[in-house]
Amino acid sequence: MALTANKFLEFQDYGIEKNCLMGAADVLYMGALLNWDTAGFVKVAADVASESFAGIAAEQKTSTGAGLETGGIRVMRKLKVWLAHSGAAQTDVGAYFHASADDTLSDGEGTNIKEGFKCIGFKTGYLLIDFADKIKTA
Repeated sequence: MALTANKFLEFQDYGIEKNCLMGAADVLYMGALLNWDTAGFVKVAADVASESFAGIAAEQKTSTGAGLETGGIRVMRKLKVWLAHSGAAQTDVGAYFHASADDTLSDGEGTNIKEGFKCIGFKTGYLLIDFADKIKTA
């Protein structure tokens, strides 16, 4: 399921912020998980071959798909953030997860994307993901 509104997240560490150009025509909501597409633009995250995780949208922006939107979108990278996860448990701490949609974490590395980020904390319904601690297997 994709985001339909801005999502306010609880950050442990804000990491760094980068301005990025947007790719596919879409609304990128604040709090959305984002990928780099094959042309070097950001788009909503998905488990897609030859894409990699870009970061989390720091604001809401609409992309026309031209990749030329003035100012691009602010993207937070290398951060630690609490993300909702169905079935979150203490046993998830130390495991790796990947962004399978703009609002969804899935266990392990992706089927296509082949990267995962380490879970470093747990509270009911949420996992603390360290987006600076990445495993990439392909």
